[in-house]
Amino acid sequence: MPKKRTANTSQLHPRLAAWVRQAFRGRLTEAQELTLPHILAGRSVLLSSPTGSGKTLAGFLGVLDHLTREHEAGTLKDGIHAVYVSPLRALTYDIEKNLRAPLEGAGLSEVVRVGMRTGDTTASERAKLRRKPPHILLTTPESLAIMLPQKAFAEALGHCRFVIVDELHALAENKRGAHLAVSLERLECGAGLPSEAGCELKTRPTLVRIGLSATAAPLELLARFLTGSRACEIVQATKARTRRVEVLSPLRRDPYPPAGYTAQRVLEDIAGIVMRHRSVIVFCNTRSGTESIAIRLKEALPKLAGKIEAHHASLDRDVRLEVEDRLKRGELRAVVCSTSLELGIDIGSVDCVVMISTPKGISRALQRIGRSGHSIDQESHGILVATNVNDLMECVVCAEMTREARLDPVRVMERPLDVLAQHLVGLAMEARHTPDACFEVIRRAFPFQDLTRGEFDRVQNYLEGGGRSLERQYRETFGKIVLRDGLLVTPTPKVEREYLANVGVIHTEGMVHVILGRRRLGQIEESFLKRLNQGDIFVLAGRTVRLVETGVMEVKVEDAVGKMPTVPAWNANKMPLSSGLAQEVAALRTELAARLDAEDDDTMCDWLVERFVISTTNAAAMVRHCRNQLQVSVIPTERVMLIERFHEQKEGAPDDEGLLHFFFHSLIGRAANDALSRIIAQRLKQAVGGNALVTIDDYGFLLTLKPFQELEAEAWRELFVPEGAERDLADVLKDSDLVKWQFRGVAQTGLMVPRNRPGQERRIKQLRWSAEILFQVLAKHEPDHPMLTQARREATHTFLDLPRALVFLERAQELDWQLREVPVVSPFSFGIFASKIKEGLMLEDPEEAIERLWRAFEKKTKP
Repeated sequence: MPKKRTANTSQLHPRLAAWVRQAFRGRLTEAQELTLPHILAGRSVLLSSPTGSGKTLAGFLGVLDHLTREHEAGTLKDGIHAVYVSPLRALTYDIEKNLRAPLEGAGLSEVVRVGMRTGDTTASERAKLRRKPPHILLTTPESLAIMLPQKAFAEALGHCRFVIVDELHALAENKRGAHLAVSLERLECGAGLPSEAGCELKTRPTLVRIGLSATAAPLELLARFLTGSRACEIVQATKARTRRVEVLSPLRRDPYPPAGYTAQRVLEDIAGIVMRHRSVIVFCNTRSGTESIAIRLKEALPKLAGKIEAHHASLDRDVRLEVEDRLKRGELRAVVCSTSLELGIDIGSVDCVVMISTPKGISRALQRIGRSGHSIDQESHGILVATNVNDLMECVVCAEMTREARLDPVRVMERPLDVLAQHLVGLAMEARHTPDACFEVIRRAFPFQDLTRGEFDRVQNYLEGGGRSLERQYRETFGKIVLRDGLLVTPTPKVEREYLANVGVIHTEGMVHVILGRRRLGQIEESFLKRLNQGDIFVLAGRTVRLVETGVMEVKVEDAVGKMPTVPAWNANKMPLSSGLAQEVAALRTELAARLDAEDDDTMCDWLVERFVISTTNAAAMVRHCRNQLQVSVIPTERVMLIERFHEQKEGAPDDEGLLHFFFHSLIGRAANDALSRIIAQRLKQAVGGNALVTIDDYGFLLTLKPFQELEAEAWRELFVPEGAERDLADVLKDSDLVKWQFRGVAQTGLMVPRNRPGQERRIKQLRWSAEILFQVLAKHEPDHPMLTQARREATHTFLDLPRALVFLERAQELDWQLREVPVVSPFSFGIFASKIKEGLMLEDPEEAIERLWRAFEKKTKP
């Protein structure tokens, strides 16, 4: 169990304690009281507490106390004593402002320097940091990695005693977190030591690592991610903010309203929420949805149009900062965003958060709802908006789990080899480490604890000349490190310059800058631009603009207020449903199926209303949806593997014509169904020949086949076995676009295809061409190349969820298998069939498709 220790202001330096008494009436928050003793005692600590609980100050109070006492004793040396790392540049700006008051209160405003180093820091500001390093450095994971091998910063970082990592939960699950974990070990092992000293000769005290996290689980895993094998205290603030989580749906008793009705009602409902509240954030799950909702909300509320803005990662930084500042100042009534406002930047007083559909996981839902009532004493208010009846089931389960804070477990990305390659070049720049020392320091980072020496050696070999298939002819091109006198070093200054220009894991995706007048609005994808002609109108930053002129990597636009637009489609993956939420939706379906046999509709509606706090009309829509399903099939549950066979053919056509649609109701989430469907499609091909058209969904997948490919129930069942599943998926992915796409990013992170040349940005066409050629060469001549291995690993474990698919296959034979022939697409398959239509790039809108499917259902089932 996490340990609890309390502190009061008497433990702080008197000047700092006086400031706390003045600013907070002498009271520390629970999070601050529990965290402070550990930091004062020099112990690393992980603090988990909800938004608005004073986490950031909890992390800094002990640091400020240390600096105050050092200054008073006359021992405060020039150099970086504390590093604050945030995944968001915007957070560093907030922290810089928020530190001014306590520094002034402690009498340190003229003594302690605070400096920022991010991707936005100018060359002159960077030079100033090198000449006169700050005592407190605010930075990002990428900028910290850039500083580590530079001699100008090495001595300054040698004084570092504290590292604060903010939003730790957001970093732990991705490649940026793995990258940062190694940077922390490199910082620990001795930046500032003499050049002949390797990692094993570190002499200074252990860093005090302070992790700040929103509510997350399991905390023991996060603590290990923060400190590796070292001791880490875990502090959990138990005073929970009150949360009000509601479900809103435009559906009434009819679960399948006419096309256009749902979208219109959703807009009306959101407009009503904005009118009733002072300040609202509307979260969408995609950037395209963000732009669409923003422009339509402005049209629905013309008097408030100037106080409604869009915010997402493809907008220019200045545009985003302006929106954030206006939101803080209370000038905006609504901001529509994707994931860009989830993390803890200061956004002022927001009194309601709206989520269009669920964010597919409870941790993310809590994070979003926590953006409202940004104080421990204020209630968080979140509204989940369900846009269709299947979405409604997911929303009611998500709302219940969010109220109870039933969290999804954090999954740490394990030993990414492209990150390893990047850090090895950084370590070689320091010219003081043997390969053995590098291997040891990297293995101390939690994501790399299981790194084998064989994997390390293969990455080292690749960096020395490109790998077996490239080193004979292209050693000078791909060689980044050499072994000299037993130490890893870089061969030329050019390699070092190129490394510094390419640090980080966020790869270039072919974005084109959009210029309005003299202002940069944001970015759109090249693939979207190719579909536009001069004079076409599209949406960006919540405004309609007309394409005027295209140039090299930029386009010029003009305002087109009031015109009908096209919405850009950014190439963002759909969020996969978390395993916990998928299991609970399956459990709800299972209970509904049991109750349908024993209870009448009114009794079931009463139970739904009382259990899930939803309206009677929404409960009635869910019950009717289930009854309709039972007219042609059964309800897919956690104990039933339902396959539905639907023969689509023209009226009067012979039985051996048309298409066969097999709906597999595997309730395991989109990413796992993506992996599972590819395995089954591959096995089907091996069994009977031919290709299957695959459509995936969070709650199953669809195989569209020719009649000769049909199998009976037992034959289908025989395909769902775990033996050989990894091999079958590897065969499918061998030459797939998915692995090629992953390889582009891996090749950039692993410095094989540098996205930037010093002083210039490379065109996306060059990057793609280079990555494509290398992929073909390695796939043919060196299939075990570490960068290709990493690309396959990401395809199967990150984009797809092979582990979860394998768990399903392990228990598949224990399920009750039912193959049902349906005369029409069943209601529980409407959503996946609409996805097939959308992903097939047909002209019919998915809403129109669902309406058509419902009319076909009515026609077939009416007596």
